[in-house]
Formats: sequence, C-alpha cells, structure tokens
Amino acid sequence: MPSLEKRVALVTGAGGGIGAAICHRLSKEGAFVVAADLNFDNASKVAEQVRQVGAGCLPIQLDVTDQLQWRSAVAETLRVAGGLDILVNNAGVAHIKPLEAVSVDEWNADINVNLNGAFLGIKESLNAMRERAERSPSGASIINIASVSALVGSPGMPAYSASKGGLRLFSKAVALDFAKRRYGIRVNSVYPGLIDTSLTTPLFESMRGANSSKDIEAIRAEMIEKYPIGRIGRPEEVAGVVCFLAGEDSSYMIGAELVVDGGLTA
Repeated sequence: MPSLEKRVALVTGAGGGIGAAICHRLSKEGAFVVAADLNFDNASKVAEQVRQVGAGCLPIQLDVTDQLQWRSAVAETLRVAGGLDILVNNAGVAHIKPLEAVSVDEWNADINVNLNGAFLGIKESLNAMRERAERSPSGASIINIASVSALVGSPGMPAYSASKGGLRLFSKAVALDFAKRRYGIRVNSVYPGLIDTSLTTPLFESMRGANSSKDIEAIRAEMIEKYPIGRIGRPEEVAGVVCFLAGEDSSYMIGAELVVDGGLTA
C-alpha cells in the first residue's frame, strides 16, 4: 500500500520545478494533491500530469501573500478532499542583486512570499490540520522549503537570504509550539542547494555582473565546482525528502533541518 494513501496534501508553488516534482512524488505515494500556484495555467498543467499517473489532483490559483486567498484555498481543499494532512510551503521568489540595487518593493516581495506566505499558510491551515491530526495516529505534517541561503551567506541575495533565514527559525518556533501543545502536527524544513529548474539560468545570468560577455556555461561550470558531488541537484531529489517528512517514517522528527545540497554546506 502506498505510504500516503488517503492523505491530502496542499503544495504551494506547484506550477513547476521543485513544486511540480513534489506534487508528482506525493501523488505517487497515494496522496490526493492540491496543486496551488499564482499561475493557474501552470498549476492546471501539473494537475493534469499528476492525474494521469497518480491519485487525484486539484489545481488552485493562490497568491500566498493574500490571507483571504489562503482561506479560500483551504476551504476548497476541505470541500473537495474532506481534510488536510500535509502542507508544503514551497512557493518562493528571489531578487538576485547587490543590496544597493535592491528596491524596497523587491525586498518586501521576497519577505512576503518566502516568509509571510508560510506564516499565512500555516495560520489558515491550522484548524483543519489539527482536526485531521486528531483522527490519525500519525498526525499531520508541515514542510517548509527553505534554502542553503538560510544556513550560509549568499552574496548578491540579501532579501532572499533574509527571508529564508527567517523561515528557518519560524519553522523551529512553531514546531516546538505545536509539539508542546500536542497538536499532532509536525513541522520540519528542507534546505535545497542549487537545483536544476527554470530559475537556474536567470541565476547564472545575474552572476555575470559587469562582464556581460561571460558564457553562461562557464558560470554553470564554476558553480558546479563548488558542489562536492560534482553536479546540480534535481527537483526529484528534493521531492523525495519532502515525501519522507510527510510520512510516518519521520514520525519522531520535530523542527528538523534536512539539507539537500550535494555537500555544499558540509
């Protein structure tokens, strides 16, 4: 029997990259997946792909910075699927530029999506997840997708680093709070290094700096050189860790930090 059968998962930033891989993996393990993304077309495409090979999948348009949209997303999840067992706060943005070039709006955007979005998601999902946890011996699970930028300094990414660093300690605080209050909801976080998604090329382009003639492949090679494993990660490798944290095999893990970075921070 699949390990997540009869479980319901809501995944933000589900429209591509890591989010899409998480949806596929959770569905493969038997979960009904709610694929939430600001871009509804992308969420719908992922949902259609998931439905072809896995369990049910519901696409939802969601701006994670909007509390009312979160409220509606949770209500729709309960209406269609009957409960909520797993929440994956994966949606994220990154303005990659030096501090003097970061506008106030860009700073706020990174904080609002990467940190406030997780806060709102947990706040609006809490009652539904507590109710579900009371009915299940394995409880419920919240997984926040942070970044190695929350663990070590990332030059040229001050807003992103601040938001993910905040998410790191926020995750620990609510993990302890929920555990001590016996909510039956485990909170853990994942710290990916460089993962091969549609955002990888823009990252490399931003690293050109003043040398606009520098070859993207040369930048890519320089970046890979920093990773002991000798390559960039795959979205599926992050999804596997998320699936582990969502299921019963991680039932004794509270406030844990799982780093998926090919040895970068080691």
